[in-house]
Amino acid sequence: MKRVILYTFCGLALPSCGGSEGRFRLKGDFDHLQQGEFYLYSNDGGTRKLDTIPVVGGEFDYETDLEGQATFYLLYPNLSEQVIFGNSGDVVTIKGDARNLKAVEVKGNQANQDLTEFRRAAEGKSEAETRKAAAEFIGKSPVSPVSVFLFKEYFLHPGNGASEGEMRKLYRALCKAQPDNVQLLRWQIDIGNFSKSLKKGSMLPDFHLLMEDSSEVKASDYKGKPLLINFWASWENESSTLMFRIKRIAKKNPNKIGLLSISLDVNKASKEGIERRDTVTWPSYCDFQAWESPVVRQFGVRTLPYCILAGKDGRVIASGSYEKDIQPELEKLLESK
Repeated sequence: MKRVILYTFCGLALPSCGGSEGRFRLKGDFDHLQQGEFYLYSNDGGTRKLDTIPVVGGEFDYETDLEGQATFYLLYPNLSEQVIFGNSGDVVTIKGDARNLKAVEVKGNQANQDLTEFRRAAEGKSEAETRKAAAEFIGKSPVSPVSVFLFKEYFLHPGNGASEGEMRKLYRALCKAQPDNVQLLRWQIDIGNFSKSLKKGSMLPDFHLLMEDSSEVKASDYKGKPLLINFWASWENESSTLMFRIKRIAKKNPNKIGLLSISLDVNKASKEGIERRDTVTWPSYCDFQAWESPVVRQFGVRTLPYCILAGKDGRVIASGSYEKDIQPELEKLLESK
């Protein structure tokens, strides 16, 4: 775990507590929160694993090595996320109310301020209106890291209402503006599989998975019970973090929903390390073929993490990202049981 420092002598607004080159600093101040823990991860080099950040008196002060720039994700206790853009030497501040985490304010560089303003402007708008605003932002500022984030949120995942033509047009614009962006390059296979993804109302594939202990897990095992499937890999921070969330779901809702994890790992030790860390007790499958796995093609998986929520009848209720697509439907499903 990276070094986490609580600075009792330095308030959030003091200019004397600036950043230094080769380091990134994140400072938080939350009302209606005395103490607890936040978690931080990054998919593009900001962190190499899930970091724990203690919160004392509603405040925290986190610092880590950073060369260049990175996109961080702050995971709150309720498992919702806040994206934060960081550059070497930045001191970024996040201020808000623990009772309304969607309205937090992030400052410290232009990208964070742009995203805060975008979210404020989107308040009260429909999803279609917000997606249109996201497309306009990407069109005007394709070099911004905010544009990459908005593309992922509103265009990359299936079932979001975006047309394939619009998605491909925005993707080409981003790649032209950011030809060396590793995240965009990773999404090439996702873009290619856009039309193959499971949509709401589709029937789950009739899968048969041979587990390491020679037992078999198949679609019929979950007949009459809702099922949450998550595709993940230990090498992808956001998707391995999802295992932590699913553990919470399993603990709070025993026997209410079926769970199945499918790993795209190629290293058995890495996969099993995450499973031990998060005490995975539900079926977890891996054929160690990564993106070449027949299961990936069968389910039309385009990106990690990727989740599918199916109802008792085996029909897809939602698919895509956990927080945006799955969590709202899952909460309604569990509340009704």
